[in-house]
Amino acid sequence: MFGSKKTPEEKAAAARMSKIRGASASAGVTMMGGKFKAPNQMDVPVEGAHITIERGEEAKARITATRVALTGIFAIWLKKDMNQLFITIEGAAGEVLIQPVPARKEAQARVLATLVNGESTGINPTSPEL
Repeated sequence: MFGSKKTPEEKAAAARMSKIRGASASAGVTMMGGKFKAPNQMDVPVEGAHITIERGEEAKARITATRVALTGIFAIWLKKDMNQLFITIEGAAGEVLIQPVPARKEAQARVLATLVNGESTGINPTSPEL
């Protein structure tokens, strides 16, 4: 009568997006309109995304195709800061976003990764078994 009623699935999806929005803000990752965003990079939709977290020393050992695509041949000479984490967000359609985050925010970054990856792998972080 007064507007549309949300189904339980829609309410659960809205609650999940709210949790992810809060976790991304605390980790230092921008999320607006259901997409992760960063300057001069592709937007990555939250739905179907997968997050990988690397410490600077781990990331230093390899040069990713994404870095080469973003910076060209200069990727070889780019230094990665050892006091940072690098969050790589990969979308279902091949979009990639790399976000540097201070190492002191590792716990918040891991919470964000768990929320995003847990749903995509079928693990429900709010289930009573966990």
